[in-house]
Amino acid sequence: MGNDLLSINRLLFCGADVYMMCRFFAAIYPFKTFGMKRHIISLVITLLIFVENAIGSVGLNFITIPLFCYIYALLLFKVSFTNGIAYTIIYFAFVGGKEVLFELLYRFFSYNLPFYIPPWFTSGGVYFLILEYIVGILFLIYIEKYIKKINIRNNNGFSWYLLILPILSLAISSSFLYMDFPKTIVLQFFMCGGAVLLYLSNAAIFIILERYTDMMNKIKYAELYSVKREMENDHFQNILKINDHYRCFMHDVHSYFNSFRLLALNGENNKIVEIIDELKGKIQEEINIVIYSSNPVFNAILSERVSKAKELDIQLSIFIEKNLNLDFISDSDMISMFGNLLDNALEAAAKCEAGKRMVNIKLFMGTNYFLIFHIENSFKVKVKKEGDKLLSTKEDSKHHGLGVGIVTSLAEKYGGSLNLSQKDNLFDTVLTISAFL
Repeated sequence: MGNDLLSINRLLFCGADVYMMCRFFAAIYPFKTFGMKRHIISLVITLLIFVENAIGSVGLNFITIPLFCYIYALLLFKVSFTNGIAYTIIYFAFVGGKEVLFELLYRFFSYNLPFYIPPWFTSGGVYFLILEYIVGILFLIYIEKYIKKINIRNNNGFSWYLLILPILSLAISSSFLYMDFPKTIVLQFFMCGGAVLLYLSNAAIFIILERYTDMMNKIKYAELYSVKREMENDHFQNILKINDHYRCFMHDVHSYFNSFRLLALNGENNKIVEIIDELKGKIQEEINIVIYSSNPVFNAILSERVSKAKELDIQLSIFIEKNLNLDFISDSDMISMFGNLLDNALEAAAKCEAGKRMVNIKLFMGTNYFLIFHIENSFKVKVKKEGDKLLSTKEDSKHHGLGVGIVTSLAEKYGGSLNLSQKDNLFDTVLTISAFL
């Protein structure tokens, strides 16, 4: 049988290669190219791989095919240059492991079956290749559901750790090809079985990571739920306290009115004013909780920071637009976003001299579609910059900088953004999130 590398069958196999790589990257990164443009790019890459395979140079294939696929990933997906390299290598470690596995199986069947099995590059070897590609697609579909759950697209360093097992398994299984194939069937089973286990181990790392991620998410959810319950309970207790004070006040209101009537008849108007001022001050002193929002979690967040501002002698100004609906933001995200930004502003203002500590807070709808959380605070320690990026001024900046990173990620989750800037002696924070998701 002659060489079959230029047949339509081989072109379809090249298309299958591009399809599998597309599915692999789509499980991790969102598309940036759509419609006809995506199909044209896929077709061009398929033709390039087809022509390259037809040349029949193993060394050239080893260099150019991964390069074509890397360019394909950059053109179709929102992936960085470094992550594109890492995941292209991971994908080809999977593909290479599959090809090594089926090469060993080919040797096993050729050695033990009484009939001839044509090589893969001939027309008779197409059926063996079909089986190989079916296994490859099923393997990809299996690990795809785990890859999607891990959500590793934003972790630029994580991808390089994932390289270890696929490359190691490929290196070990490839070494089998340079050994003489055993003559005894027991050793043959042992070698082929080892190759199968090495290939399946590539899926194991994603399964383990998915289980670990799921466990950590449950722990995080439990912690945030506990914080939420505590904040809601504090808010509820404050409401009960306010109601108790008002009930006491309303219980005595008739006595106050009778006293005012007698004092007025006796011309003691100044005394009436003194009593009213005293009552007003007493009520204000006892009831220091203000209802800023109908959302209990957001109200608790603000109430806690108001108390903190008083302790730190910070002049605090709050404007909350009436009838704002914050229900589209999850409670845990609300605590992370608003809590982190308010804590940063109060901490920066507290470092200023007495009388110059100031924080202004505004929450309002900028348009019909975007909610804007604006904080303006005084600061003493000048913020460091690295290009356009503002760096933390805290001693443990590596860990404290996580707060802004968390808020930025959550802002993107809600279709918005976080902008930080400084002008004169004021630091400006603007969190914009979409109200329609």
